[in-house]
Amino acid sequence: MLRNTPIGLRLYLILVVMLAAVVVIAIGGVQAVHQRIQTERQSQARILVEAALGHLHYLDDQARVGAISHAEARTRGVEAIASMSWRKNDYLWINDLNPVIVWHPLGEWIGRDVSQTRDPSGRLLFQEFVERTAAGEGAFVSYLWPRPGSAEPRPKLSYVQRFEPWGWIIGSGIYVDDLDQVWRDTILQWGSHTGLIGLIGVLLAWWIGKSVTRPLAQVTRTMRRLAQGLDVPEQETDREDEIGDLIRATQVFRASIEQREAARRDHDRVLRQAKTVFDHISEGVMVSDDHNRIIAVNPSFTRITGFEAADVIGKNPSLLSSGRHDEAFYRALWAELLQAGEWHGEVWNKTKAGEVFPESLSISVLKTPDGRVEGYVATFLDITDRKRREATVRWRAEHDALTNLLNRAQFEARLANQVRLAKEDGCSFALLYLDLDGFKQVNDTLGHAAGDKVLKRAAARIEGAVRTSDLVARLGGDEFAIIVPGVQGPDDAGRIATKLVASLAEPFEIDGVRVQVGASVGIALYPQDGIAPDTLVAAADEAMYRAKRAGRGSWQFHAPGLVTG
Repeated sequence: MLRNTPIGLRLYLILVVMLAAVVVIAIGGVQAVHQRIQTERQSQARILVEAALGHLHYLDDQARVGAISHAEARTRGVEAIASMSWRKNDYLWINDLNPVIVWHPLGEWIGRDVSQTRDPSGRLLFQEFVERTAAGEGAFVSYLWPRPGSAEPRPKLSYVQRFEPWGWIIGSGIYVDDLDQVWRDTILQWGSHTGLIGLIGVLLAWWIGKSVTRPLAQVTRTMRRLAQGLDVPEQETDREDEIGDLIRATQVFRASIEQREAARRDHDRVLRQAKTVFDHISEGVMVSDDHNRIIAVNPSFTRITGFEAADVIGKNPSLLSSGRHDEAFYRALWAELLQAGEWHGEVWNKTKAGEVFPESLSISVLKTPDGRVEGYVATFLDITDRKRREATVRWRAEHDALTNLLNRAQFEARLANQVRLAKEDGCSFALLYLDLDGFKQVNDTLGHAAGDKVLKRAAARIEGAVRTSDLVARLGGDEFAIIVPGVQGPDDAGRIATKLVASLAEPFEIDGVRVQVGASVGIALYPQDGIAPDTLVAAADEAMYRAKRAGRGSWQFHAPGLVTG
């Protein structure tokens, strides 16, 4: 039936089929477009909350190291979150675990107890936020909530996450109406483009039908004869269907064309996949040429370092150097890279703003088929959070949870190291063992909670009575140890012991009750009382108990004949 159908009509039929296919695909893709828009907006809300949390972690770290007070850290945190709010119709808010609003862009909400605040369906929203973030993970919550400046509840999807150190919950949401409007705009734009394409297709079909049909027969004969290496005489075709002659004329070329097209499609697919990975991988990627000049970076590179592609293209990667590594480090890196073809390790680099950060770095050599180096590709991750977590775990493993002093295991390690250093340098040091007098009575009469408070304040007084170079540890219960390096003689250790006894003799005010304890101190000197850690510990311990037997509130040297106090 179609054999004798004019090509112009066939073109119109093809166009109709294509438009029908586009409509079918569009119907199937509508939901996918909506889901993609929702996913993107959810990701934006999550990123906004996580950015706020990152700043709060920074402020909390500043407060912990004493750079700022905890109150100032919280004030700055609220100010920072306030400055991040009101991007179109979404915003950030803060509530605590009670829950009470800490900050909200609508000022009248600040300080409001929202424990009984419900949405129109009767859900206790802010209680639900507390529960959903209790495990330490963020959560998306759907509910009804009025827009700012409106009283009509609208469907909303919010992302909430807890900032555990301060007991805050940070939230940001998106209104479903906004998503639907973006979706409708997208579909309208898509439909407009499809209609425009359809109109253009109709015009093209009409033009092609007129411009191609007449010369088609001659073109067909010409192509066949050219393929055969023959002359091209003018010859009329005896077929009404010009496409038949065209198909036979192009059969000679079909195999090679199909092979080239298949190869091109494979190549293009690989390039698209590589580009997708390059643009969306979480690691920063930097590609340089054989002279180590940067030729490409991905978006994660910009996100991590702050450098845009235009800032670094054509430059040496050394612009990221933090200065923490010496030339020997980089010589060893390049030696291994050129020998093994790759290098993996951790380095300290700096951002565009000058902030130094640790990164996990992998570098690979790019080579041509004949083995010539044509460039390098480096991938890296910012491992600041991992390093911070490792430092926190290490600190907790080394310190007493109650007093924040070194624990027994760390004391033993530091004492062994001090003995080693003293042997190498030929110097002396003192080991003081301290036991609180009357502490058991505090526990028995006021309870263990009061006893813990006494231990904390006693630890603070001990640290205040010694030098910053001295090491203070809690061995357990009410026993403490102090390593005093660099003493010139017994008098130095005696002066420190006197300060300790005097400081701890001052009464403590615990929950309105005046508590009186004291301290007995035993002193062992290296090397007079021993040259091994166990020997020194035994000597200091024996001297401490001798001080207790002498009446408490005093100190004793282990070595006989030395003056005591």
